[in-house]
Amino acid sequence: MKIPADVLGLLCIASIGFAQTATEPKAKMTESTVFDWNDLKSETRPSGERRAVFDNPTASLANLECHVTTLKVGETSGAAHPHNTNGLVEELTIVKEGTVEVWMNNRHQTIGPGSVFYFAPKDSVAIKNVGATPATYVVISIRAQPAPAKN
Repeated sequence: MKIPADVLGLLCIASIGFAQTATEPKAKMTESTVFDWNDLKSETRPSGERRAVFDNPTASLANLECHVTTLKVGETSGAAHPHNTNGLVEELTIVKEGTVEVWMNNRHQTIGPGSVFYFAPKDSVAIKNVGATPATYVVISIRAQPAPAKN
């Protein structure tokens, strides 16, 4: 199943209302909106590209972040690593196109377009493009509680 770009935008419907600077806390997203694929700026990386969609608190979450990653053939999201060491962030990923191998702790699985996977807090995870074409996936990270204060 191939997810069209317009549907991808609908997957990232969320509240919005942010204008921020590096020193200000992130503004809470407060209005529903659609993020059009054609308006997302692509950031080139050695392994492919990344498109940030949003990264802000909402009315009910400490933070909601969404980005879209495209991995070149044979590339990975990085070495398997603990997903979230403080145990507060959960991540849902939807494969838009291509074939990826997902590593979760000591197991792995190969999946394709339309597949969805969940990374639990503190799990060791990685994603690799094992297909013959670029692989694109949508990542939605959810933090329900604020991060503990740093001492």
